[in-house]
Amino acid sequence: MTVITISRQYGSGGTEVAQRVADILGYQYLDKEVIARVAEEAGLTDQEVLEFREDSAEGRNFLERLLTPGPPQAATMALRPATAQEMHVRTLELLDSEKCLHLIRSVVHAEYKRGNAVIVGRGGQAVLQDLPGTLHVYIHAAMPTRILNIQRMEGVDMERAYHSALQHDKVTSRYLDRVFGIRWEDPQLYHLMLNATKLSIEQAAQIIVQAARLVEAG
Repeated sequence: MTVITISRQYGSGGTEVAQRVADILGYQYLDKEVIARVAEEAGLTDQEVLEFREDSAEGRNFLERLLTPGPPQAATMALRPATAQEMHVRTLELLDSEKCLHLIRSVVHAEYKRGNAVIVGRGGQAVLQDLPGTLHVYIHAAMPTRILNIQRMEGVDMERAYHSALQHDKVTSRYLDRVFGIRWEDPQLYHLMLNATKLSIEQAAQIIVQAARLVEAG
């Protein structure tokens, strides 16, 4: 069983490549799905509504905040019955940075033990670094390619797309440095570094698939 972690620059097309790899191999694709597993680890159920309040981001969904690149922050969770007409706080818990990080690590490790998964982002290349049966991939692209992709995704002009790319790079780099102590673009972290400007989604996916099969074969 092999677990593939894919780290990608925003706008590089790495998400689409990861999805294609999961389709070809029949692996579980874990991106937003990781959020649900963190909810389960935190003792939440789909019958409960989670509200997150923070001075700098009041009203943002806690689980989205937890897994968005950036330093984990202390958060207050208010669990409320989904069917209640008058929403009242049922349970109140404080999750500090250490517990947030523990939840992320535990979920990623649980997926590693299950095997046959493609984990996108979430510091997977750090959490699972040097573990057997893993393949760590970094997908990047030239800025003009990223700008065009971001324009299509966000519906913004060229200048905004450029600044969006820079902002995502900055946030991700800081997150991985502060939380995991790694340099995002360090080639020593990865088995493969693919330039999506030079490769189509299908070509990049096939390279990763072949590498994963070699890892699985030992």
